[in-house]
Amino acid sequence: MRFRKIIVGALVQLLAVGAVVVTASAAAQAGSPGTGVPGVTRLCGPDAAYGCTTGGYAGRSTGWPGTKYGAGYASSNQYGYHNCTLYAAYRIAANGAGDPGWSGNANQWDEKARAAGTPVNGTATVGAVAQWNSGSAGHVAYVEVVTSGYIEVTDDNYGLNYTDRWRINVGSASWPDNFIHFKDVQPPAKPPAPATLSALPHGSRVPLRWAASAGAADYLVYRDGLLLTTTAATSFTDLQVSPKQAYAYAVEARNSAGSSAPTTLYVQTRFEAADRVYLRSSGGQAVCGRAGDQSTQTLVCTVGSSTVYTPAGDWGYASDRNWLTNADGTVSYCRRVNYGDQAQCDTFNGTTWTRSTSPRTDLGYGENRAYLSTASGLAVCGRTGDQSYQSLACTLKSPTGWTTVYSPAGDWGYSTDRAWLTDSAGNATYCRRVNNGDQARCDTFDGTTWTWSSSPRTDLGYGENRAYLSTASGLAVCARTGDQSYQSLACTVRKPTGWTTIGSPAGDWGYSTDRAWLVDSAGNATYCRRVNYGDQARCDTFDGTTWTSSTSPRTDLGYGENRAYLATASGLAVCGRTGDQSYQSVACTVHKPTGWTTIGSPAGDWGYSTDRAWLPDGTYCRRVNNGDQARCDTFDGTTWTWSATPRTDLGYPDSFD
Repeated sequence: MRFRKIIVGALVQLLAVGAVVVTASAAAQAGSPGTGVPGVTRLCGPDAAYGCTTGGYAGRSTGWPGTKYGAGYASSNQYGYHNCTLYAAYRIAANGAGDPGWSGNANQWDEKARAAGTPVNGTATVGAVAQWNSGSAGHVAYVEVVTSGYIEVTDDNYGLNYTDRWRINVGSASWPDNFIHFKDVQPPAKPPAPATLSALPHGSRVPLRWAASAGAADYLVYRDGLLLTTTAATSFTDLQVSPKQAYAYAVEARNSAGSSAPTTLYVQTRFEAADRVYLRSSGGQAVCGRAGDQSTQTLVCTVGSSTVYTPAGDWGYASDRNWLTNADGTVSYCRRVNYGDQAQCDTFNGTTWTRSTSPRTDLGYGENRAYLSTASGLAVCGRTGDQSYQSLACTLKSPTGWTTVYSPAGDWGYSTDRAWLTDSAGNATYCRRVNNGDQARCDTFDGTTWTWSSSPRTDLGYGENRAYLSTASGLAVCARTGDQSYQSLACTVRKPTGWTTIGSPAGDWGYSTDRAWLVDSAGNATYCRRVNYGDQARCDTFDGTTWTSSTSPRTDLGYGENRAYLATASGLAVCGRTGDQSYQSVACTVHKPTGWTTIGSPAGDWGYSTDRAWLPDGTYCRRVNNGDQARCDTFDGTTWTWSATPRTDLGYPDSFD
């Protein structure tokens, strides 16, 4: 009989040509995988119904594997036959190996294979047969996974009638004696990087979508170098973001051969993508979105109890639709229309919609194109020209009409962190790193003319969490600097007297999951994050000359999902959902001139998780009940108040199409 026994329990008697008794300690000494052997982990099993084996094995006595190792040679139970050699033969046959012309117990496989010219060596490969010579009949298993530190094998067991999956570390006493290469599986190549990565950024959420990669088993999604999730899907929504931030996303495709190069995307949550959004307007909180259908493409905003639709129009290209809040309290929806070379903006003043469309013009490259609400009017700005003439252009809707103005040739800068801003004077500004990456350059458009300025060479900090800010002191590039032993910050600011870089004293960078750069109500650059045990907020503030720091007492900073850092009129705040399903509340921990305080709301409704939003003023908006009502809870620094709309059309959810 051709079989192999693994004994991992009490004394077991197996009947073969003669009676053979093997104890658990003897099995451990035999070297084949078993529980209790250092460096061996049972990943699956024991399973009598073939649940741990792969490749469609079901203990059937068919083909040449069944003839040599099945009926008459294998033991059986109610599910089928069991034999380590039957399983190993089945797997190599499935890989395309024919009858080798010999048969034997597992401890004979190495020598018989060598004699037949089959490679036998100490090199583990996927698809090889792992073979052990110890014991009365030896043992064979099928190699599923090979890494530098371990292998994983699956096996079947004569007599015990169950299957297993084992992980065996390199150096373990249970490492196989040989690997027999009948028909190894060609290892897959690493998958290519996803061809595209797109985002629909909002202040409190960033839906991502990427192209599928051939051969990928799953995808790794990173934000600022932090692994957010591993998913087999080609989409993910990041709910751990704050308004008015910049994030660098990366997606890697992965299979058993490893991970691809990353596909990256720089995202700013200072813009609201086209689909359902929550905005602060002069009439109060507004919920706006696309409505209608392909034949009647409209927009809708609900402010208070009033819902107003636009006339039918054009939703525009899905790649770069945006909602804006304007200085006069109106809200606008801007996008490209027709052939993609015209901008159209619909503006809602709380009562009436108006629409304006630009003439055909150069709206710049899609990457880094931005819609801005400037002092001169709504603007669509982007990179133009080519590598030999790198320029910028803004198409501006002024009271006299639309106009497109180009910058002189310059330098687009590093693609990893280019940013469009509206400066303190309301001008459109494009900032980025240039030259060797240690200089900042900002080009500013005042509605008529472009000007630019570059910093001297300086430390612009780590790329992760680097931010471009419009402060009262001037445009600034702020980031983490130093190292683990001296965790500091620095801002390089463009003052009227020139550029200067000022670093903070050593401190604590905080948890990487939710660090945020803000501009406070006084126009100062501020870096807020959780520190210590994660239940304290710390904010470091730069007023253009000096850094100061403040840390909250230990408190409930809310759940990580939807936690936001905000610059409210009452002070810097960390706001989040608190309580539980039976008492759904929200809370803000705010840094007032008198110190930190945490104030929670009464119990309410967290709302649908797909589109909850914190607004910069400390308001939390979301859909509630049947999803056709919006509720907003507002914190004024002391008290929470809330209001909900009647049931109405809140527009379409996020859509890439």
